[in-house]
Amino acid sequence: MPFQDKDLPEFIDSLKIGIGRTAFSVGAKFLFVNHALAEMLLYKKSDLIKKKLADIFESKKSLNDFLGLIRRQVSIDGYELPLRRKNGKNIWASVSVTVEKDAGGKPKFLDFVVEDITRQKEVEQDLVRSREIFKIVFDNSAAAIMVTDEHEKIVAWNPFTEKMLEMGREELFNKPIKDIYPEREWRKMRKLNIRKKGALSGISTRVIKNDSSFLDVDASISVLKDRKGKVMGSIGILRDISKQKRIQEALLQAKIAAEGANSSKSMFLAKMSHELRTPMNAVIGMLDLTLDTPLTDEQRDNLKVAKEAAGNLLGLLNDILDLSKAEAGKITIENIEISLRDVIKSVCKGLAVLAHNKGLELRYSVADDVPALVIGDPVRIRQVIINLVNNSIKFTHKGHVDVSVKQVARVDGECELQFSVSDTGIGIPPARQSALFEVFSQVDESTSRRYGGTGLGLAICKKLVEMMDGRIWIESEEGRGSQFNFVVRLKVSANAPSVAVAAAGTGVVLPSEPEQSPDGVGRLRILLAEDNLMNQKIAARILEKRGWEVVTVVNGREALEVVGKSHFDLVLMDDQMPEMSGVEAMTIIRNEEKQTGLHIPIVAMTANAMAGDREKYLAQGMDGYISKPIDREALFQTIINLVQQRKNP
Repeated sequence: MPFQDKDLPEFIDSLKIGIGRTAFSVGAKFLFVNHALAEMLLYKKSDLIKKKLADIFESKKSLNDFLGLIRRQVSIDGYELPLRRKNGKNIWASVSVTVEKDAGGKPKFLDFVVEDITRQKEVEQDLVRSREIFKIVFDNSAAAIMVTDEHEKIVAWNPFTEKMLEMGREELFNKPIKDIYPEREWRKMRKLNIRKKGALSGISTRVIKNDSSFLDVDASISVLKDRKGKVMGSIGILRDISKQKRIQEALLQAKIAAEGANSSKSMFLAKMSHELRTPMNAVIGMLDLTLDTPLTDEQRDNLKVAKEAAGNLLGLLNDILDLSKAEAGKITIENIEISLRDVIKSVCKGLAVLAHNKGLELRYSVADDVPALVIGDPVRIRQVIINLVNNSIKFTHKGHVDVSVKQVARVDGECELQFSVSDTGIGIPPARQSALFEVFSQVDESTSRRYGGTGLGLAICKKLVEMMDGRIWIESEEGRGSQFNFVVRLKVSANAPSVAVAAAGTGVVLPSEPEQSPDGVGRLRILLAEDNLMNQKIAARILEKRGWEVVTVVNGREALEVVGKSHFDLVLMDDQMPEMSGVEAMTIIRNEEKQTGLHIPIVAMTANAMAGDREKYLAQGMDGYISKPIDREALFQTIINLVQQRKNP
């Protein structure tokens, strides 16, 4: 249609869709274009007017095909073809063309309406590619993919479905989806209410194969709905997890077996600890009692050697149990307020006799900037230091052993402390130092034969330090002594004074004389419940030599009868006794005391000495705890403290 109205070009120029006119010929130039068409093809409007129709077509052939189509049809609506832009790149366009003829009926003008559909084409191409990718995934997926209709019948599936279920087209087409599940599993799937949720993944279930066998699968189900929300069907992806299930089952059985073995090991260690400590109590107790009697020098020397050997055997037992507990994770690290100065002084005081007997000077020092109070585990820190000091004393023949503590760093309420034990002993060659903290490791066989020991002490130290998130190492030179160091990070107690008292942190420790002062408790009457007659005899003689009266019974039932008839200042109670255990008897006594308002101190004196045993007995109602073999001084001190507490509540 010719543009006759003078306002029409201005109107067309304002449209957002491309408009143009050319003569009907291959070499015709544009007679009119609007701004939208010019912008679409990246031209200025004045520049595009000068261009030929052929300039915006991809090729001459493309233009000829286009004109030929117009000659045959006169008009075209929505013809899609690529058009060339000024930068040489193509866009996709939807072109509608109307032919205006002259008075003789011949084509004269071509009027164009052009719409940029590049984005639409890209989406279509992406869709085509997506469909191709989906088909590739669908056909080659190593998971079964099934599509059901609104009646829950299988209408489509991928090749792997047939392989996994061992079914062909005849068995799968229009098969109700519930038929591939065992009845119990289908009920479980129904309870998941997948239709309401829309989709659910990670469903562990089972399906039935063609041979009626079961297959473990991981299922993901998505519900398909139309625009109105009506359910059209569902798509399910099933992945074979039979192998994983078998592995999981094997791992579970292995875990159960390992836990059972670990439990058996713990029970074995506890049993062996008890059974070994019971005769050791008799051996060490009898040696102590005999050494208190008149003896010849030869007899005394022989008994001292026997007692030392028994002590070494008990140390070995403790080392093996500690190592086993550490490896099994049975040792727990406490976090309580402690004074490191008191710990160091106490350790050195306890080992002073051992050092003095070898003519060694045992010294200790705590740096001024070490906090007076920290939060840590005094038992484990003490155990590490004792092991290291014992080790130094063993391998040092003259000179001294020094124990020191210094602060390495202090940040945000925490301090990093370095503990060091140095000696003037035989030293260790560099080649042997790296293996020194390994289990059963010593410098060489000659060292083991000469000095004894199992090589467990340093291995235990390493494990304990690492459990406290620290590290341990050695600095040594053969013939010139050794220095063992370990570093741990501890919190500074809120109760710690800002300035430490340095005078309390340095000293040379000498063995103290036995205290001769009276204990202040007078003559005590003690009930001893012990079923092992040898241990009973030893404990009774130890107590009687102290000047205390002892009444003995062999089980918990007899202990109850005697306590009910007579007065006692304290009860020493073994646990594992026939007829009634010590804990059972103690529990009955405590229940009766709730009625009377009285309270008799009861001390657990037992060969149960595994980690946590002390805490267990105290939590059950015991007032104290003594492990076998009996340490006489520890026994006396426990009894005196409890009796004094009773007299002076």
